[in-house]
Amino acid sequence: MTESFERLARLVLAAVLLGSSFGALAAWPEKLITLVVPFPPGGNTDTLARLVAQHLSSSLGQPVIVDNKPGAGSMIGSQAVARAKPDGYTLLVGSIANVLNHYFYKKPLYDITKDLVPVSQLVAVPNYLAVNNSVGVKSVAEIIAMAKANPDKVSCASSGVGTSPYLSCEMFKRMAGVNMLVVPYKGGMAAMQDVMGGQATMVIANEALPYINDKRLTGVAVTTIKRSPLASDLPAISETLPGFDVTSWYGVFAPAGTPAPIVEKLGAEIATLLMNPEVQKRLKALGATPVGSSPKEFGAYVDAELARWGAAIKPMNISLD
Repeated sequence: MTESFERLARLVLAAVLLGSSFGALAAWPEKLITLVVPFPPGGNTDTLARLVAQHLSSSLGQPVIVDNKPGAGSMIGSQAVARAKPDGYTLLVGSIANVLNHYFYKKPLYDITKDLVPVSQLVAVPNYLAVNNSVGVKSVAEIIAMAKANPDKVSCASSGVGTSPYLSCEMFKRMAGVNMLVVPYKGGMAAMQDVMGGQATMVIANEALPYINDKRLTGVAVTTIKRSPLASDLPAISETLPGFDVTSWYGVFAPAGTPAPIVEKLGAEIATLLMNPEVQKRLKALGATPVGSSPKEFGAYVDAELARWGAAIKPMNISLD
């Protein structure tokens, strides 16, 4: 009797939860939606978020705004979303930094495996290695030779601790066996500006392609395992340092507990906007390849990234606490 009652109670509860979820979808969205960007304005994350916000505003019929909350390698903004009400009105434009921070910090401000739910991967982006035009080197081998001849005088600028450019600089330093200063900045734009101004030797940034194309920086290589079709004339770092592979990515996350129908609808809307030819044209100019995955697909990708970087970062012994 008790067992039958408990089974019935579970069925009733499931029905109530299902009904409330579909009720939430029927009413959503009823008000403004906020896309939190955990980096400063002006970088790729910010540009991408504003592109997404513009198109979601149109397709969902409600205003979508971008709120920049930089700091701690994306942890400040990510924590704000992890703590937000799970109602579909506060979302995160996250990145590979969300995975890396899970390992870079002993006590991260949130747990990506528990506090956030994947919605859709937006794009995949190589990081581009570039140098100041006056440095006079044009290859990875020449950078390594210069760093070995001038210990601690060659600097690698990145978009901040805990980001994929920061990881790329650290990996380059270790795999090349050179003494190089890894200098984190508050965003990729700030890092590139100092390299263009001569305050740093080289930069690894996913925002760098337009600056390489218009000759404000000298492009040297990409961080992906193979050459990028977006910059096929640039070799991969792995051609000189075998096994070097860092692919940056961006995606949308929601607070854990956000109703599944809302998450699914958001994933479908994002996939649709990434098929828009005008959007694809703008992404190509940024050096980004559109993806547009379902929540399930993006979740599997994030899990694979967690496994991959957990194994890679441990022997590097990097701790940012």
